[in-house]
Amino acid sequence: MHGWGFSSRVFKNLPGIKLELPYHGKSKFKSLTLRLLAKEIASVIPNNSILVAWSLGGTLALLIAFFYPSKVRHLMLLGSTACFSSLWEKRELRGFLLRLRREKEKFLEEFRSRAYPKSFNDFIDIGKSAKLLEDYFLTDVRSYVPYIKTPITLLHGTNDSVVPFRACIELYNLAKKAKLITFYGGHFPKDESIILEVLKGI
Repeated sequence: MHGWGFSSRVFKNLPGIKLELPYHGKSKFKSLTLRLLAKEIASVIPNNSILVAWSLGGTLALLIAFFYPSKVRHLMLLGSTACFSSLWEKRELRGFLLRLRREKEKFLEEFRSRAYPKSFNDFIDIGKSAKLLEDYFLTDVRSYVPYIKTPITLLHGTNDSVVPFRACIELYNLAKKAKLITFYGGHFPKDESIILEVLKGI
């Protein structure tokens, strides 16, 4: 599961079922809160799945593992956090949404270049997907994480400017069964092969 503003194309070289957030790519999902979207996704994925999730997708994966544990055998979370709003000031989050609504594609392109190391283009309905992003900003699953029994592998860039590194340290300390792997880089690794290598070791 990818992060906001992108699509399953970021995981095109990985095996498995590609899931897309509502109003991203070719997604058929419609829920605009993470809690409802977790339920929607849990209804279509097989039991004992390995969920590979990035950024907003990581918080979503934590919700799925907490509420629908039979669906998840292992979580692999890339650049993820249990509470995005704890990492940024409220004025910064408001400013992000304001610029997104005012500048639309221009700001989206700026964000994509900050979050992803390669040129990226795919469909997104900015207006509707912004509602999901707002809910992400309000979501705090830190109280859920200690009760998640599913093993978690955290993969995080040491220079992540979207979800700062301290987020994965907090997540690691909250989780009962977690392994932390770092890479030199930002929100998404330049060398995607590291994702596949970690996945093979699960």
